[in-house]
Amino acid sequence: MKTKITFLLAASLLAGSLYGQSPERSVNHAPMEAPDHHSVRVTKSQSSSNRSLISQWVNFIDLTSSYYSSTPDYDYYFLFPDTSVVAEYGSSFGIPFIHSFGMTFDLSSDVINAGVGTLSDQFNLTKDAYIDSIATYGRYEKGSAGYVDTLIFRVVPRSSNNLNIIGFFTGQSTKYPASNDTTRYRRLYWDSVAREPFGVIAEYKVPLNLSDTLANGLIHPKVATGGLAVPSIFAVTIDYKPGGYIPFGDTMGNRIGSYTQVVAEHNGDGTYHNYIPGDYTGSSSVHRTVRYNYSSTGWNGRYIPYLAYGATQFEAIDVDLYLRQNTVGLSENSFLSLVQESFPNPANDMATIKFELKKPSAVSIQVVNIDGKVVYSQDGVSANQGVNTIDLITEYWESGVYFYSLIVEGDRITKKMVVTH
Repeated sequence: MKTKITFLLAASLLAGSLYGQSPERSVNHAPMEAPDHHSVRVTKSQSSSNRSLISQWVNFIDLTSSYYSSTPDYDYYFLFPDTSVVAEYGSSFGIPFIHSFGMTFDLSSDVINAGVGTLSDQFNLTKDAYIDSIATYGRYEKGSAGYVDTLIFRVVPRSSNNLNIIGFFTGQSTKYPASNDTTRYRRLYWDSVAREPFGVIAEYKVPLNLSDTLANGLIHPKVATGGLAVPSIFAVTIDYKPGGYIPFGDTMGNRIGSYTQVVAEHNGDGTYHNYIPGDYTGSSSVHRTVRYNYSSTGWNGRYIPYLAYGATQFEAIDVDLYLRQNTVGLSENSFLSLVQESFPNPANDMATIKFELKKPSAVSIQVVNIDGKVVYSQDGVSANQGVNTIDLITEYWESGVYFYSLIVEGDRITKKMVVTH
């Protein structure tokens, strides 16, 4: 049992932060050591033998352990939405300081794709993947009041208002040699009014039930999403909602219930994660100084990424996703087909897209650059049955690779185009 680990956000790590902001310096709450629980997990389905179809579980802790032949160190961290209660930290008591966990997934990650198969089998970044289910691991104690407590999963795709900005820390070559002195992450933004991330596309509330507890004492909340489409970069956040009245000063696990999330340091206790430049997969948290901070400075409005904490802190929350994607081709659908891909390709000042509709429909178009930034979008354009064209003025776009998507009645076709000047 760990008795004391300083929750330290070293100032040296933040010298090159994009806005020069510094997080909370020190909070003396220790995580509690969790057991290695691989042996008690439910058996996961193997990936499909048809490599044109990715269909498998993705857990970044497991995949990292396999990729690097490392042994993770597992810990518990209290998760609670308010600070009017106290929690037991081994031999001491303190106020829970984490109010939301986030885990960003980058489907271009070498670690993730190594678990899929060969490079030719990897996720297709030009089209959506689908989350069929979400699960996690934690420890739950039901309070004496008998309230029904809930765990909340939220899914946040990269968009114009979240995961759209790359933050960075400089001076990292000693701790992360592969970083070439700079580590980067996708910023996950927090709405301090709604008390949730910006841009949530799906929310799943899972009542916590002690009957879901595994043999080693860990609870395994899970939910089927029905096939939720997500882009190549997205996040899953986890929040805990007590079911009833919260008495001031109550101790978690007494009158009210408590939940502790399983997290991990990939290379063992007190070590640094293996950082791969350009891989934005990693965890983050809303610290209480974020949740209750209304100023325009510091970490207000943002989840704090694991890279800000350095060693002795969690690098991933233990969350499982069942992901599915048809990796080859982009099948035409019953409403929409491309008569011709964008032309000319490469384009200079203008590109034309010619498509055919089986019936009159409203068509939406979106164009993103290689970094996922939207450079053009238009919704609900009326188009006739038969052949239609859309002209894109590319004169002022930077030279490079772009992906354009046509969307009709929820169906999408995505293709690549190149602009040169």
